[in-house]
Amino acid sequence: MPLRSQPIRTYARIPWIIASCALLSSIANLITGIVVLATYNTGGDIALGILTIVFAVWGMIGSILALAFIRLQNAYNRSQGRFIAQVSHELRTPITSIRMYADTLLLHRFASPEEEDELLQQMDGEIQRLERLTEQILESRSQKSIRELEPVLLQDVLQDALNPFQSAPKNAGRLDVDIDQGLPKVHVDANDFSNAASNLIRNALTHGGPGVVHVTLARAENGRCELIVRDEGKGIDPKMRKKIFEPFVRGENTTESGIPGFGLGLSIVRDFAQKYNATLKVENHPSGGAVFAIGLSPVE
Repeated sequence: MPLRSQPIRTYARIPWIIASCALLSSIANLITGIVVLATYNTGGDIALGILTIVFAVWGMIGSILALAFIRLQNAYNRSQGRFIAQVSHELRTPITSIRMYADTLLLHRFASPEEEDELLQQMDGEIQRLERLTEQILESRSQKSIRELEPVLLQDVLQDALNPFQSAPKNAGRLDVDIDQGLPKVHVDANDFSNAASNLIRNALTHGGPGVVHVTLARAENGRCELIVRDEGKGIDPKMRKKIFEPFVRGENTTESGIPGFGLGLSIVRDFAQKYNATLKVENHPSGGAVFAIGLSPVE
């Protein structure tokens, strides 16, 4: 990949170079036409100057439009690449888990029938998650209006999202969950909220150090239903607070420690917040660790 990236970036600059050269040429023609008009000696000079200016103006308009279309095309290509990367990121986790459970069952690496049943249940849960993600992509639910969605209870959706984390042996004792069961319903797609919550929780468990991850769902002072995920790690560098929500951006500590990932989890959370007009806050806790909070307006 590193050997191919440089030629690709070079080819991507060619349309910009051509359009920029055309624009500069048109500007030069415009200046020439103005000079001819300013220093004319005969009527032919006036006509030549006017024609030069007209052609230069049209050339400038064409060049500017070309640059605008190139910019739109590049933005579309980036959006398409981002979508593919996010889909791959979301699908890879359940597929990897299913493969792991299948290998364990095929090699009979379980000590009892109860453990076998537990592996099958975990596999079934990952398959259901994979089905939900696939349905979400195929049905293009992102095009629906928020008001067209059936209101849901966030506490139920959050608990479903927490189940895979709570049942994983490696997370034993690491999750402190506080869910207010009296929250009102919210106009939000359950899968979208589940994905956003899962990414926040996974991010805290992966990058928040070995301490406890605190997950809270309650009513905030502004009346919104707020999901708060806090870890006990080193916190977020103030310079990185905005950058961490961009796709493919990963912290220096994460890169140096070799933690796997593509830096897409928090960009998915940001996209969720933008889609549902939710508040998204990140800060460092006074006692240490990062705090992420998503606030959603309840049904009026």
